[in-house]
Amino acid sequence: MRLLFAHDHRIFSGADGQYYSAGSFPASVWQRYLRHFDELHVIARDGGGVPEVHGLSVTSAPRVRFEFLPNLTSLRHLLLPSREIDRRIEQAILDADAVLARLPSEIGLRAANIARRLGKPYAIEAVGCAYDGYGNSGFMAAHLYAPVALARMRAAVARAPLVLYVTSRWLQQRYPSHKHRCSVSDVEIVPLSAKEEAAREARLARLANGRPPRLGTVASLRMKSKGVQTAIAALSLLRKQGLDLHYDLLGSGELDEWRALASEFGVADLVHFEGTRDAGEGVRRWLDGIDIHLQPSFQEGLPRATVEAMSRGAACIGSTCGGIPELLPPYRTHEPGDVEGLAERIRRLASDPAAVAAASHVDRVRAAQYLPDELQSRRDEFYLELRRMAESSTEPRAAA
Repeated sequence: MRLLFAHDHRIFSGADGQYYSAGSFPASVWQRYLRHFDELHVIARDGGGVPEVHGLSVTSAPRVRFEFLPNLTSLRHLLLPSREIDRRIEQAILDADAVLARLPSEIGLRAANIARRLGKPYAIEAVGCAYDGYGNSGFMAAHLYAPVALARMRAAVARAPLVLYVTSRWLQQRYPSHKHRCSVSDVEIVPLSAKEEAAREARLARLANGRPPRLGTVASLRMKSKGVQTAIAALSLLRKQGLDLHYDLLGSGELDEWRALASEFGVADLVHFEGTRDAGEGVRRWLDGIDIHLQPSFQEGLPRATVEAMSRGAACIGSTCGGIPELLPPYRTHEPGDVEGLAERIRRLASDPAAVAAASHVDRVRAAQYLPDELQSRRDEFYLELRRMAESSTEPRAAA
């Protein structure tokens, strides 16, 4: 059976003929769907060709084929939807046995609506908030569109026969569904080995001996919704209070603006841009070299970067947006954009090595709930239900 996966994620073409992802969709992710379907057809956003693939993950995989569309979130495509693009999505749906629309995304939203109109079995994965995504983009037109995006995603989720949420409560409250639904994060983490556990404990011991903690964030620097600007401002405030802390940033994007911001706040010597690392092992090794992970976001579903940092034993601080409060206790969260609140939470940990150690242990225990064995059975139940719907459908599939 063939599953169509529809999402706005950008897929890049390498000179070697392989396709690449900026980290969210390494080839291993497709196996969660191929466990239950024979083929996977992915419709995604065309990221174009890239001469350098360092820091990107191979997303090409056996039994997976890709089809690319332009950026449908541009003002032109939102105001004047292309009939040709909708026809392409419709043909892909007719050629599949079931559809999985990942939201928020314009490609996913259109696929869900067309599948519903055609009577094709479909499901939705709700991984974030459309309102927050548009509202925190930094563009006035997107901010004005945010209420429309909220209404469209709410309607799509409410109508869907199957909905998977990555949060336990938050997305369910904002985008309710009263049909078949389940809660399971899309994060993929690896448990610490005994050697890695010992290395983390040794690092915590060095904090107790007077070494200042190192801060870090894993985030795309192409957008401001991750709140890096809040963290830089908090560093400046802490410096004025006599506390200098180094802050490492892992992620791709245009750095000139961020460097200028760090200089403006007088902390250019404290902010270090680390570029990218290979997804998986490369990011894990990087996380092992920081002590406190910051997630000062304005928009999230359930942030995978925070869960992965927790699993590596980094003490985590985050904003109250999205599902972050499901991961962290109140004393380690702050309101989005609250510079003073973030600075205070950093200061509390940075000035108390025992508090960092306690947070590290708590976060490791909490992250264990997101180990693959804990999540796989719930995922399997959901995708098996989608396959059962496809098998019971009497609609013949169009010829390929």
